[in-house]
Amino acid sequence: MLNIDLKKVLAEFGQSLGLDLAFDGGGACVLALDEETPVILQASEEDSSLTLTSALRAELPSPLSLAQVEDLLALALDAAERGGPSPVAGRDAESGLVVLYAVLTPSVLAQAPLAELFADFVTTRKAVAAMLDAPVEAPPTLGDRFSKMWA
Repeated sequence: MLNIDLKKVLAEFGQSLGLDLAFDGGGACVLALDEETPVILQASEEDSSLTLTSALRAELPSPLSLAQVEDLLALALDAAERGGPSPVAGRDAESGLVVLYAVLTPSVLAQAPLAELFADFVTTRKAVAAMLDAPVEAPPTLGDRFSKMWA
């Protein structure tokens, strides 16, 4: 396992934001990007990893459009392909909220500054939230499909 000083990484990150980050006894710190967008940083001294989590919605839109499903799958596959800091969307087991999260392992934290990884997370969060909030167009009916075939 790569040996990194997580406390030093977090202190440098806080310094880059002009903040003195305060973590609770469970290793969590909440950064409020605005009134509606908190990001939880969960530090694990056990494996020197850091998990970023931010709520997207109380629940998934219903119905989901095909484009929304494809975007969520692409997000998950991108994370799997990169094997790294790519955020993924999921349902939080405790709250039931739809969240975006990223697990930053020691190898990821050693390769890029946390400020850069955090900025990428926030950018992805905004894009995914906008995608989920986009209005869903009704799918074409069978009649619509046939009329296009005969037009």
